[in-house]
Amino acid sequence: MQMQNKKDQFTTPQKSKMPLVFGVFGVIAVILVLVFTLGFNKKEEKSDLGSPVAAERSYVGEFISMTKIEPVIEDGQIKIPLEIVDQNNIVSFELENDEQFLVPLMAYITPSGRLFAGSSLCEPCRGRTFSLAGDTLICDTCRTTYTIETREFISGAKVCGTYPPVSMNPKVENNMIIIDLNEVLKFRIRS
Repeated sequence: MQMQNKKDQFTTPQKSKMPLVFGVFGVIAVILVLVFTLGFNKKEEKSDLGSPVAAERSYVGEFISMTKIEPVIEDGQIKIPLEIVDQNNIVSFELENDEQFLVPLMAYITPSGRLFAGSSLCEPCRGRTFSLAGDTLICDTCRTTYTIETREFISGAKVCGTYPPVSMNPKVENNMIIIDLNEVLKFRIRS
């Protein structure tokens, strides 16, 4: 019996590794929750804005109404000088779609210097003009507001907020904003 006791003095019983395993899995679970929470709560910019095309600017403390312009249409493209949009911040024009509906359109420079060019129709209320104020794009008819950069609904008529202005996928070449005329021709009211 003494041999048994002496042996017990020099050997330690094996401890369970379960607490260590649970601890490692717990840490991994917390890290995954943080990554997913932070990753999904991060607002991504809409891909239709592209790279900056003008200097950054602020509309805080300002209310800027649309300036009416006449675009050039040639070779199946709508062309607007970037300089006109850059100077006026937000411009408007109208063109018919293939169903003879007069589509209101706009182009504006976001505070980050990116370009939006697309519909200027608040579809449920049928508002046809927008303004820039602070960090918001505002329907002049129903006063529904969207973020300037991403056109996400902020406040106002919830039904209008579900139909933000639609991008016409503009591109900038040689200081000209170019929109494929087919983008306007196929435009349909969603509401």
